[in-house]
Amino acid sequence: MKNQTLFQTLALGVISGMRSSLGPAFSCLYAGKRSKSKLSRLNFMGKSNTGKVLGAMAVGELIADKLPGIGNRTAAAGVIGRGLAGALAGATLYECQGKQSWKGAAIGAAAAIAATYAFFHLRQAAVKKGKVNDRMVALAEDTLAIGIGSMATRLK
Repeated sequence: MKNQTLFQTLALGVISGMRSSLGPAFSCLYAGKRSKSKLSRLNFMGKSNTGKVLGAMAVGELIADKLPGIGNRTAAAGVIGRGLAGALAGATLYECQGKQSWKGAAIGAAAAIAATYAFFHLRQAAVKKGKVNDRMVALAEDTLAIGIGSMATRLK
């Protein structure tokens, strides 16, 4: 597929906006399965220890998201963090494929920031208008994010 890297990067950017740790975790998993010879500046993203840390962070975030008192993802710190997570995921994918990492970073960051707001409003609408429990909507969002990440990083 001609635009595979672009679609993968958009997907990991989107899931970074949904769950900030998932985009980098999936991109690290992807990098670890590919030849690390193309990773230069981001070579740490191909390391198994990085994958373990990012995986643990992702699991922790999936749990913490359901707890009361968790801050709003659209607060400045949340948006910045999700944008940076999308940038890291996108840069890693682009560098893995021998492309300019800054382009992947820009695409991943933009997708993450857009998804941050989109999924925030979708979740609010589902809870308010659909009269669905917030935790159930969060679990559905988790499932969607994991599915998108899995499909985006599937190796051929």
